[in-house]
Amino acid sequence: MTVPNALVVGANGGMGLSVTRALVKAPYRVGATVSRPEAVPAFREDCPGCAIVEVADLADADLLKAQVARLVDFMGSLDAVVICAAVAPFAPAETTSFDVFRRTMEINCLSNLAVYQACLPALRKTHGRIILTGSWSGVVATPVMASYVASKFALEGLADVLRQEAGAWNVDVVLIQPGSLDTQMMRRSQASLAQVISELPDEEAALYGNLYRQMKYRADEGLTNANYTSAEAVAEIVVEALRADNPETRYRVGTDAEYMCQLARTKSDREIDSLILDLYRTAPLESGS
Repeated sequence: MTVPNALVVGANGGMGLSVTRALVKAPYRVGATVSRPEAVPAFREDCPGCAIVEVADLADADLLKAQVARLVDFMGSLDAVVICAAVAPFAPAETTSFDVFRRTMEINCLSNLAVYQACLPALRKTHGRIILTGSWSGVVATPVMASYVASKFALEGLADVLRQEAGAWNVDVVLIQPGSLDTQMMRRSQASLAQVISELPDEEAALYGNLYRQMKYRADEGLTNANYTSAEAVAEIVVEALRADNPETRYRVGTDAEYMCQLARTKSDREIDSLILDLYRTAPLESGS
């Protein structure tokens, strides 16, 4: 039996690494991209079964499309693509710089289109499948993450269009919606948030300091109480979605993702706003200060 070929984009992150390991074990012949040159040696040690590892810049869609096209050529054929990478800057809409907003949209949304365009001709031949990684933040907004929320809402719409168009060739487009993940990236993000809070200018601290601190409290609470989803759990769902004869269009992973997506389906905007802001208000104001 021929082993299928898979490409993992953003394979050196917590989720990407778990997905790559799961696909190699499945087994797939896996090609992978990592975010920076210094990540290559450790990744090769963690995933020695990868057929090829390349550095790819997700912040430059034109370059990324060309890089992925070369990887597809190397693989020879392509049965599955999984896109795992994302960034999550912290800042309210009022103070988010345009450069940060553009970069977040480029990495979290436009890069998915670049990968899709590079891979679709090969997936069309095999009736393959592409999996995008969304978030419950793509269906329910929260404060202090303006660029991340916008990028994930955009990805939701893009995934729908890709699914509708690619379906003409029996190419499935699936969106994974994880909740908060217990990964090293998340822990680094928490440390980064603490630094952001400590360095807030006086005016921004007066306007948004409480929201920042309350957000950090909720995130710390999730990690402390082991409420976050493991990257391995997401990887299991990815393999399930790739193996299913008729995959779901969306897979929610984690109790928080299930809860938030349920809110989006059953509550009005005003009701959701009230629930989210009440959740923030119940956190100790001085936590993390």
